[in-house]
Amino acid sequence: MAYSGPYGNTVIDVQKLIDHGARRCGKLAEELTVEQVQSARESLYFLLSNLINIGIQYWAIGKKVYGLKPEQAAYDLPVGGNDVLNALYRRMARPSGSYGTSAGGNVANAFDGDVDTICTQTTPAGNISVNYGTNNETYVGSIGVLPGATYTMDVVFEYSNDNISWSTLYAPGSAAWVDNEWIWHDIEPGVRAQFYRIRAISGTLSLRELYFGTTSTEVTMARLNRDDYTNLPNKYFTANQPYQFWVNRTIPRAQINLWPVPSDAFVQMTVWYSKQVMDVGDLTDELEIPQRWYMAVQSMLAHQMALELPQVDLERIDYLEKQADKYLIIAEQEERDKSPIYFAPNISPYTR
Repeated sequence: MAYSGPYGNTVIDVQKLIDHGARRCGKLAEELTVEQVQSARESLYFLLSNLINIGIQYWAIGKKVYGLKPEQAAYDLPVGGNDVLNALYRRMARPSGSYGTSAGGNVANAFDGDVDTICTQTTPAGNISVNYGTNNETYVGSIGVLPGATYTMDVVFEYSNDNISWSTLYAPGSAAWVDNEWIWHDIEPGVRAQFYRIRAISGTLSLRELYFGTTSTEVTMARLNRDDYTNLPNKYFTANQPYQFWVNRTIPRAQINLWPVPSDAFVQMTVWYSKQVMDVGDLTDELEIPQRWYMAVQSMLAHQMALELPQVDLERIDYLEKQADKYLIIAEQEERDKSPIYFAPNISPYTR
């Protein structure tokens, strides 16, 4: 017996979802007006946005490493971020080596542990490198960049064992750099090499610090509720290690407020957060949903379209609502990680 062979190669774009929704409403897809198609796209956006209210969607979880700034308490979640799932205080080991620059500038300033000194190269497309020594291949799993100016840069991180042949470690692409705001890149998987460097594809490097990190230590931070945070007698008390946080779920972006306020410029915070599904986009775009969710989303869209399209029978609307509820329940029941659950009751208030 011959089978098709591939998995997940069938492309279901926004237009196909709307066409199927129209047919489930008893309409021909070609009957839809431009206004009705636009309305269907918006309904699709509404129902995808509402998924975050149902629970955690495991494909819509993000990770961000924040470089903490002395005396800065508040940090914004990334665009589209909804809520913090886990927050961890992190310290990263930084081995020493010998340093080089291909385009001028005081290279020592990028590795001196002083955020007030800057290494600014004199020509574009240069690189700044570190050599950990012969027979001393060093593992690097995370790289931090503290820009010395605000501008757009396109860089690539590379590694080598002979300082001649270089391989790409990570290419973040073109991005906006903000003066004195850390940019951290976790490398998964990291590598072991003698030489590492940052190379500008375009633009001129200006760095306060370049941090090639090896092993890290992460400590779970405790979450505060709003009452506990607002009742703190000194919200701007500083310490090397913040160990509590409050999430201010405001607009346009949720905000993480740390306590104590960090005082060390060379520590980080790793945040895992739930996020919204990407916007619907154009009719030819695909949705940012896994294959297991297509039936639920299609059924929910058909029901929403039935509420707005003219002359859809009430019995059909009721049927489509039941189908939408049915397949949403099926999808949500499967949306789990199947890991063991550990309960640790705290009975200390009753035993002291």
